[in-house]
Amino acid sequence: MTVELKAIRRYPVKGMRGIDMPKATITAHKMIPDDRRFVIATQSSTGQDGVHEWARKSNFLQLVNTPKLAELGTEYDDATSTLTVMRNGRAICKGKLDDAMGRTVIEDFLKAFLKNDIAGTPKIYSVPDTQFGDMKEPYISILNLASIRDFGERIVQAEIDPMRFRGNLLIDGLAPWKELEWEEDQIIKINDGTFRVVHPITRCKATSINPDTAVSDINVPLMLRKGVNHLYMGMYIEPVSDAVIAPGDTVTIA
Repeated sequence: MTVELKAIRRYPVKGMRGIDMPKATITAHKMIPDDRRFVIATQSSTGQDGVHEWARKSNFLQLVNTPKLAELGTEYDDATSTLTVMRNGRAICKGKLDDAMGRTVIEDFLKAFLKNDIAGTPKIYSVPDTQFGDMKEPYISILNLASIRDFGERIVQAEIDPMRFRGNLLIDGLAPWKELEWEEDQIIKINDGTFRVVHPITRCKATSINPDTAVSDINVPLMLRKGVNHLYMGMYIEPVSDAVIAPGDTVTIA
């Protein structure tokens, strides 16, 4: 059966909802453009100096410590770095994230929206030539939709939204859990792009947050441990060539 790239997603603001992309221009040894480019932090989490380099996710607002973020949708214009925050399908506020005034608009909204959920005032940060993936290395995450379906149908006995796992590349046509058999440095090809396999992604409590309701409704790490005896969902890969990829592209496992 043909393995197909079904969706490409990026998360311009770490901790906020992902956005589907019609295509992605991939650069060797880089994450997807603008993925995790911005982070939200408070003075209590980063100190008075703010954010000046890559840091671990525990320094920022994210679903595991601020689940209410899941109530918000997002739209993003990469040409202008403009974020639109949505709630219940309606635009609430909009601001250019690479502009001080634009960031202030978003920060003021988040301050009011999260006033009972965080200590301190939320600030949006970015660092030139830095993306705030969970790993410092420039990895891209890939999810096998068949594994997610099997996890939901056989183990949880409920439909599982792939958004819980915040993946970049969603593929289908591969047998459930087959991706975990990929070996380190094995080559994956998507269209004319070449990627090397890094390692499986260990899942934390953030995946227990329902991306639509902001409620912790499934203990995903526990269910993974009980159902398949590991904590993995998805793989990290690293691009080793430049490419343009799009949903519908064939995925070849070398």
